[in-house]
Amino acid sequence: MTSKRLAATAFAVNLVVCGAVGAGLLVLRAPDDAAASEPTPTASTPTASETPSTRPSTEPSSEQPTVSKPTAPSTTPTSTGAIGVSGPGGIVTSIPKGWQGKPRANGTDAQANDPAEPTSFLRYGGSPSPTRPLLQVMQQAEAGFRGNYPGYKLIALRSQSWRQHEAVNWEFEFDTADGRKHVNSMYWRAGQNDYVIYASSLVANWPKMQAIYATAIDTASP
Repeated sequence: MTSKRLAATAFAVNLVVCGAVGAGLLVLRAPDDAAASEPTPTASTPTASETPSTRPSTEPSSEQPTVSKPTAPSTTPTSTGAIGVSGPGGIVTSIPKGWQGKPRANGTDAQANDPAEPTSFLRYGGSPSPTRPLLQVMQQAEAGFRGNYPGYKLIALRSQSWRQHEAVNWEFEFDTADGRKHVNSMYWRAGQNDYVIYASSLVANWPKMQAIYATAIDTASP
């Protein structure tokens, strides 16, 4: 498959994922701004795009919340040198100093890219929860993603408790026109919203991205 066809396929899948995620959360949402081929999942309905956005089937209309108009993420300095940010759904986390978070078109998450390596990025956001358990939503998203992304390899998809919240960790790798990608993401349900922290980078750049992801998770709320 040519790189152009691969990118086109990934982009199409990403749109599907984004739709599913919009219905749910940000697990498999829309494609990356820098890697349109990677999906980005959302908590309620995973999304993916080079940044994996699981492409789960659309939630029933009764479970599809209306996406609110995206708002520009706010930033505040932190004692660690990272920048504290807030995003869609009221999520709060942190990104490296020098990165800029921008709301994505789906209205449910924001994305911050590494200015030195555009294929590395962090997504964060939140949206109303669907009625189904979070694990079921993510399993559906993973199944849809699995059949549409070349070289997809599941590393982990597990239910867990995160700060007393229902949560799901989804980690995987897949091939893109830019190279093989590694993604790790955390989806959690707090109140009546689903939230997500989604990190994606080329496999060779994952050690650096892993530390950024860990900091984003440690400083995330609610």
